[in-house]
Amino acid sequence: MRYVTPSPRMRLAAHVRACECDGGSVILLDLRHNQYVGIGETTTQALAGHVEGWPTSSARVHLPLDAAASSDAAQRLLSRGLLTNSLFDQHPGPIIEEASATLDTESGSTHQGIGALRLAQVLKSVAIATWWMRSRSLQAIALAVTARRERLRGPKSDSLDVMRAGTVAYEKLRPFVFTAREKCLLDSLALVGFLATEGAFPRWVIGVRTCPFGAHSWVQSGHTVLNDQHEYVRQFRPILVV
Repeated sequence: MRYVTPSPRMRLAAHVRACECDGGSVILLDLRHNQYVGIGETTTQALAGHVEGWPTSSARVHLPLDAAASSDAAQRLLSRGLLTNSLFDQHPGPIIEEASATLDTESGSTHQGIGALRLAQVLKSVAIATWWMRSRSLQAIALAVTARRERLRGPKSDSLDVMRAGTVAYEKLRPFVFTAREKCLLDSLALVGFLATEGAFPRWVIGVRTCPFGAHSWVQSGHTVLNDQHEYVRQFRPILVV
């Protein structure tokens, strides 16, 4: 009897993030090429049997699928570099608490002086964020933000009071540089950069939604959203958390 070696299970490439959205579809974020890829429900169910860690809820009823079609769908993503057979090309999935609060900027030590130093730091943070967005992939930006966090993280890194004071100062100064309207990615990266100079390191988040498709970026610490309303960001499923 001829022995047939089973096909190795694939997994997401290290530069790809994925999340399941309403309706059973899955969105992939290719950090290397700054692209989103939508996978429909039928193909999603097919890939669940071929891709380790594929984000399909086990509670969903699996549809009857053609084995050849399932393998073909996986091979197409493999050829695009979105999947891999490598055992070493792995990464943790996006993990963050569900947003349930918006930063309270009215209490705590929020009345510190703004000063020339803070203005200079805001200008620098916006300039760096702008340069990153023009010249780097999301993968490179995520690596830079992570490296900075690991290098500078200290005892007050997760202090909500420090983040509140810094965010208030940033929001007062930002209108002199740019308006945050329809610039959520720039605003979030600039805020994260500015708060790093204050010794605080919240999470930078990108979320997606379907019907219609949309992507949004915000800054969050624990369950608290710093630069948006938590009711709004809950419309999006986090796909990238840095």
